[in-house]
Amino acid sequence: MGYIFIVSGPSAVGKTTVVEELLKRSSNIHRIVTCTSREKRKGEQDGRDYYFFPKEVFVKKIENNEFVEYSEVYGNYYGVLLDTLRKNIEQYQSSILVINGEGFIKIRKAIINNIIGIFINPPSFQELERRIRTRNSESEEIIQKRLKAIKKDMDYSKYYNFIIENHRVSETVTKLNDIITAKLLG
Repeated sequence: MGYIFIVSGPSAVGKTTVVEELLKRSSNIHRIVTCTSREKRKGEQDGRDYYFFPKEVFVKKIENNEFVEYSEVYGNYYGVLLDTLRKNIEQYQSSILVINGEGFIKIRKAIINNIIGIFINPPSFQELERRIRTRNSESEEIIQKRLKAIKKDMDYSKYYNFIIENHRVSETVTKLNDIITAKLLG
């Protein structure tokens, strides 16, 4: 059984970008694809970025207890299928998963061993707001909800094994890779 490295942080901190860059550099870590009921953003692909389900399908999977964790965020569901997680644990020495802090806590309770939490912080609140606004993918109402949720998101950092501040993606990827390499070699 391998390690599951869980990467979290507030909205728009760069979690997905950092993990995508890490995966380009390393062939011995595999990404766990999560599920969502939200609409695809430009350039996203089903099965690569997320498994995209209509809300009613997602709810049915919740009712069937198919998720190890799920949550509703900004009116959309996000979750990790238990079957997907089990397959990654069985098939790979190490897997990486990008989820929110609430999801991390749920998975850590469900799977006690071999879970390593890595929290990514923004350089500043202002930079985080700028990143959210430059996405141009959400209404002002959703942006305001995200900004209000940032403090709650940041409070989860105390539960993680490691905290990285994301000033520059390349530096953050190097730090993340160093943590993973040390854990796998340790």
